[in-house]
Amino acid sequence: MRPALAGAILGALFVAGSGLVCLVAGGASAMAVFAGGILPIATSIGSLCIFFALKPDTGSQRKYQRFILINFLVKVVLIGLWTALVILAMQLPRGPFVASLLVNFFAWHFYEAYRYQQWLMTAPR
Repeated sequence: MRPALAGAILGALFVAGSGLVCLVAGGASAMAVFAGGILPIATSIGSLCIFFALKPDTGSQRKYQRFILINFLVKVVLIGLWTALVILAMQLPRGPFVASLLVNFFAWHFYEAYRYQQWLMTAPR
């Protein structure tokens, strides 16, 4: 569980740091960066905690592969809905929002894949 917590802290620091940089440029850009980073971080931390709670073992890897695939598809749908909602409902600059969303989504997706691989390789047989 400690690596997931460390990842959450790193993600929060990244979003806060990039938000502070944009805050110097203007408040709306900072809001866009925060809005773009919130959902990818929340969904990734949630899925890592659920996966860790399932206590993976190598005897049932197909079940975990299905979990990872469904998790990815749910995240893509949620992020698509979030993007549509934010772009239609708020007057935020789209460039920083989309950039933050993509950077956080891909960074967290790769972090999740790395953690899943480590947990499955070290799981009891």
